[in-house]
Amino acid sequence: MNGGPDMAGTGPVAERPFGPSSSLQRRTRTHRPIHRYSRFVAWMKLALPAAAVALLLLVAVWPRIQSAIERMHKLPRIDFSQARDLRMLNLHYSGRDRHDRPYTITADAARQRVEVDDLVELEGPKADMMTENDTWLALAAYSGTYHPQSQLLDLFGDVELFQDKGNEFKTDSAHIDLAKGSAEGNDAISGQGGFGSIEAEGFRIENQGDVIIFTGKARLVLEPRVAKEPP
Repeated sequence: MNGGPDMAGTGPVAERPFGPSSSLQRRTRTHRPIHRYSRFVAWMKLALPAAAVALLLLVAVWPRIQSAIERMHKLPRIDFSQARDLRMLNLHYSGRDRHDRPYTITADAARQRVEVDDLVELEGPKADMMTENDTWLALAAYSGTYHPQSQLLDLFGDVELFQDKGNEFKTDSAHIDLAKGSAEGNDAISGQGGFGSIEAEGFRIENQGDVIIFTGKARLVLEPRVAKEPP
């Protein structure tokens, strides 16, 4: 009896075109690692020279970067508590009193306090006023404050008063009302001029400097005027 084909035979098995054991899959698994390695090598060929060039550039410019950092450390730090204040250099202010007489105020520096209205702090202030007789009275001090709206000027430290007549006075503080053309002080004052010399406990100036009144205990030394010889 002729039987059918032997299913359990050991003859050659036909190769499958697809599937896990196919030749296509074997070639793919073999070529994929090689392709990845090739890309890695190509990338390294570009990255290594670029890194070398960047390192050389950093070495070349590093001294400049270091000097710039050192200069930044030497810069003065900003006090932000004072940044709110307005500071001006070489202040010059001109105005007129109630009698339309001019006066000027100058200072080496001035600071406007934001938290205080109508107050300007002055460094090295100077003031000039014109008198009724068209003469000048000048004042100078170490520091001071000025109220622009009320035209009040306060001077502190080494206050000096000059008259164009040649008189000079020194005191520690003075309060000047520029609108009225008057000034006063309660600190000791000393002065000298063509009249002689004087010392007092205080002073008061009226009429834009035409009248000076010395208050408290005063000591006056008069110098006799030398008569002019006839031509």
